[in-house]
Amino acid sequence: MVDIVWVFVTMVAVLMVTGLLRLPLPIGLILSAVAGALIAGFGIPFRHLVEGGFGYLNLILALFAGAFFGQVLRQSGAADAIADMTATPQRRLISLIVAGVPLFLTGMLTGIAGVAVLTAGTFAAAVLQRAGLPPARAAAYIALMGTLGMIAPPLNVPAMVMADGVNMPFAGFATSLLALSLPCAIFALLTFTRHAEQAPPAGPGDTTAQGSQRFRATLGIVSILGIILFWAIIRYWPALAFDPSIPLVLVIGGLSGLFMLSGRGWSEVARQVFSGTPLLLAAILLAVGVLVQIMALTGVRGWIVINVMSFQSPWIYAALSGLPLLGSVFTSIGVSNALGVPFAFAFIHQDMILNISALSALAALSEFCPPTAISTALAAYVVGTDRLWPIIRAAIPTLACLAALAVLMLILNPILAPYLR
Repeated sequence: MVDIVWVFVTMVAVLMVTGLLRLPLPIGLILSAVAGALIAGFGIPFRHLVEGGFGYLNLILALFAGAFFGQVLRQSGAADAIADMTATPQRRLISLIVAGVPLFLTGMLTGIAGVAVLTAGTFAAAVLQRAGLPPARAAAYIALMGTLGMIAPPLNVPAMVMADGVNMPFAGFATSLLALSLPCAIFALLTFTRHAEQAPPAGPGDTTAQGSQRFRATLGIVSILGIILFWAIIRYWPALAFDPSIPLVLVIGGLSGLFMLSGRGWSEVARQVFSGTPLLLAAILLAVGVLVQIMALTGVRGWIVINVMSFQSPWIYAALSGLPLLGSVFTSIGVSNALGVPFAFAFIHQDMILNISALSALAALSEFCPPTAISTALAAYVVGTDRLWPIIRAAIPTLACLAALAVLMLILNPILAPYLR
């Protein structure tokens, strides 16, 4: 046990030192993993390093595909055209509903908040700009709606990971997940509407330009609604169509707008997709996969699990803060596997569906916790800002509401179970 503690301390120390030296986070994570393997006596386990790097491959491909779809909407002018048609500066509540509903639905049907932000976020950013939201608040609203959609049924990936870890089917979660996600989405809608400023209405423009704008807007709306409809079909009526994977659906959806781009527009799409925030997050996810693999190899992951399961009430409720904190490195999906499963077992005397629903909501808070903060970083990317803390501050009231509902669901589990099953 002492050896594992020292391995864990070494890995944390190396990560802190690389941070102080201002090395890129992916390098710090990989150096931390290598240091842990060395002190545990495994040398430099190349097989595990390579294998761990593929741990988040599906999510990495989904992020690049989502960025591709969003940039095609932006560079073709479809996102701005949709915003001009749908945004109403005088009725900000309607504008925020128009921006938020596609984000929430995409999060519901993919189960991954980052994909929702990239897919519907570009269009939402244009609408929110016209509704009068400052960039930080617009990014916070986009990240929140994508994350809350991820928590909602039918495809909450963190909850699915936990259900698989405790050997139970992912069924019967709809009511409890909606009880967590829908009130917070309404709270965010009303809160951000209240803080929106009055935006100046767009000018009428000439008839030719209006015709072109209508065409671009129509094509963009068809692309977004087509993707959402297809995902709804394969989630609710899987016998009608097969699932070709999220990345392929997004790439096909983006191809529909490529003919509206010039050669320069094509190169700009490629530059935006494979550089900056998407590339950095892909590198971070690769490094996180390596770190998780080495933690499993050295026994650190098992040590964390055993200690989590040993917590007793009321200390276990304080220990729940470890979900978003550790999720800041492991991501919401990774921490659901590493900590969510043992926490679910720690509450095994209660209704497990409500346990996993609440724990998945707490794990989702890591979408706003640096250094990964995937939804936050991607929302900043689609809005066009590089400052995360103003976005996180704007999201705190809704996140506090979500955390409170999740903890109450765990505390009042025996009382709520008959009503939320």
